[in-house]
Amino acid sequence: MNEESKKLKNIRTSCKAAKIVSRIILIALIVAAVLSIVSGIVLLANRKNMDEKILQAAASGQKINVDIKFGPFVFGRFVDGEFVATEKIDSDVPALKAFFEENADSPSLFLGFYITLMSSIFIVSAVAFFFITSVFDIVVKEGNPFTGKVIKRTLIAMIILTLIVGSNGGLGFGILMGFLTWVIYTILDYGRVLQIQSDETL
Repeated sequence: MNEESKKLKNIRTSCKAAKIVSRIILIALIVAAVLSIVSGIVLLANRKNMDEKILQAAASGQKINVDIKFGPFVFGRFVDGEFVATEKIDSDVPALKAFFEENADSPSLFLGFYITLMSSIFIVSAVAFFFITSVFDIVVKEGNPFTGKVIKRTLIAMIILTLIVGSNGGLGFGILMGFLTWVIYTILDYGRVLQIQSDETL
């Protein structure tokens, strides 16, 4: 077995392990997305009962002081166990406008929206990990990390992860991930060109 074959065998072995890990993460993200959607719906549907329980729990013992935020946006906060809405939810539709005004200080409404919104992060992350898992699967089956399919799917996964990091970690981290995505793409593309040249010489 020559040096190149050994390296390809090591790559395939590593990709098999990475495929298992990424599949486990994918399943965990899908479960988290489903649970967050269900939890959000339960909070929104049972606002009156849930508001009372949330406020009692927040005020009991050591009073909670925490922000409910999504990335840089703060929806509301608990201050010494009391809920304070920092953002006003509004609508041009009269029925929705009346609903939001009536529930302006409902922690369940804000928590329900927040948890439901968090599910979108889990869903988008699951899509990214689906592509990552498929990349490892292709490498295991074809034994070559420099195919067009691998590069395309890696690029899609990296772009999605860049958007997630940028929306939650801030513009600086988003730009850093963008550069990292570009570097990984150029390395893989260069490897693809070298692979084509190697195949042609053989």
